[in-house]
Amino acid sequence: MARPKKEPHERRSAKLPPIRLTEAELADLHLQAERAGLSVTELVRQRATSGKVTPKRGLADARLLSELNRIGVNLNQIAHVLNRGGDRDPHHLDHVLGKLVATLEDVARRT
Repeated sequence: MARPKKEPHERRSAKLPPIRLTEAELADLHLQAERAGLSVTELVRQRATSGKVTPKRGLADARLLSELNRIGVNLNQIAHVLNRGGDRDPHHLDHVLGKLVATLEDVARRT
């Protein structure tokens, strides 16, 4: 099945006038687009319309969010047990906190 036709107001048919850049500016623009995971056109469109760029979320970001979510769930479960007066298992808590620290250190190395 084909994609539905866009309405006239949804079509990207309007064009900006051509702009001139130095080779260094163009190279920098390509680098910024690559780092954001976007095409140069999308990077320029986002900057021109909103003044900011929303980078494409990569697979590594999705894995990181998933891992941080798992750690958060574990910490939440530990907090519930402790708040109900349950036995404190220092080894489990140490393990979860160690995992959190390792994940945050991994993030710091990547940035």
